[in-house]
Amino acid sequence: MSTNVNASQQAAARMSQTDFRLVLGSRSPRRRTLLESDGYRFAILPAFDDVEENVSVAELNPQEYVRQLAIAKARNVAERLCGKVSQGRWDVDPVFSNASAGDPYLVLACDSVAVCNGEILGKPDDRDDAQRMLRKLSGSRHEVDTGLALWRVDFEDYETGPNVEKLVSRVEISVLKMETLSEEKLQRYLDGGLWEGKAGAFGYQDGVDWLELLSGSESNVVGLPLEALAETLLKLFPETNADKTS
Repeated sequence: MSTNVNASQQAAARMSQTDFRLVLGSRSPRRRTLLESDGYRFAILPAFDDVEENVSVAELNPQEYVRQLAIAKARNVAERLCGKVSQGRWDVDPVFSNASAGDPYLVLACDSVAVCNGEILGKPDDRDDAQRMLRKLSGSRHEVDTGLALWRVDFEDYETGPNVEKLVSRVEISVLKMETLSEEKLQRYLDGGLWEGKAGAFGYQDGVDWLELLSGSESNVVGLPLEALAETLLKLFPETNADKTS
């Protein structure tokens, strides 16, 4: 995967050093690596695993499904940053030792799924489920849809809880094509275990030669659309970035 960083991404990463306290609501090592590669300052406070149970895939199209999952995760983390005494703030504040007292927290949450012929393919339950997904994707075009949510938490929110008016969310779509997998390639990939914990049972970042990105962002396929994140941050903090994109 390429690591090209455009001017907007550089500006957004610089803002994370001075203008807000970015909190990643995920334990995904891939999302962590992506943020680190762009130079963001951030802490990690993973959303609770059970927050996804309240979002019904049967009632939503794939794009709205990932959006609602991202929002649910962001809400969970934002709620834990509120309160007069907050274990969440206690956990993340060591990362922001040089932050000003008035700097807001900005919760970042994402969720990704693969979509093939209308079927949503999330993380496989086991090897057999991964094999089923990869056989479905083999020789087909498919999408990777990622919901991205940013929820701002200010001092005045500590008593009242997260303010939904401070939530911004969007969905990014990348289109890929997977070549027809030989049985040997399929079994080798499954045996390697790289499918574990990945939507659609594959990782674009794994360097396999049987995936082609037709449109959209590489980082979106990995699980965190860095270009969209930077664009959103620059819109959220317009008064601070005028001299940072030059």
